[in-house]
Amino acid sequence: MRSDRYAVGVITCVVAAGVAATACSKSTTGHATHATSGAGTFQITTAGPSGPTSVAPTGQPVGTAVMKVSGGGGPVTISYRINGGPEQTEANVPLPWEKHYSVYNELESQVTADGGDVPLICTIIMDGDKVVALKSEPRPTCNFAYWG
Repeated sequence: MRSDRYAVGVITCVVAAGVAATACSKSTTGHATHATSGAGTFQITTAGPSGPTSVAPTGQPVGTAVMKVSGGGGPVTISYRINGGPEQTEANVPLPWEKHYSVYNELESQVTADGGDVPLICTIIMDGDKVVALKSEPRPTCNFAYWG
């Protein structure tokens, strides 16, 4: 009888862990699939789009933003997407670097800087004074989407 209680407790914990592992969060870059190795484990898989896709902004802009990259001692490679548009890449860019753009509702913008193992700082600032993304590390990526 005592071993039955223990088994029920273990099964309950395993089921609870499996439920916790499947907690939802909004993601547009991948999906969870059940892994074949181990109970309650999940694996995130991502696949790039089959071709270049971009979303054209609609409506009026909700503000303006500026992407910035600074730090480091030499030129870097910067990749960015504005308002869900196609990825742009600039190589051998001297720092500091910045890009101004109009912000549209529910469209993500992103900037990534690659200067090797040298720490860099990326920021996205909305309407001149609101820091909406900040990262300081080697190869930083900053993301921002306005949901208002």
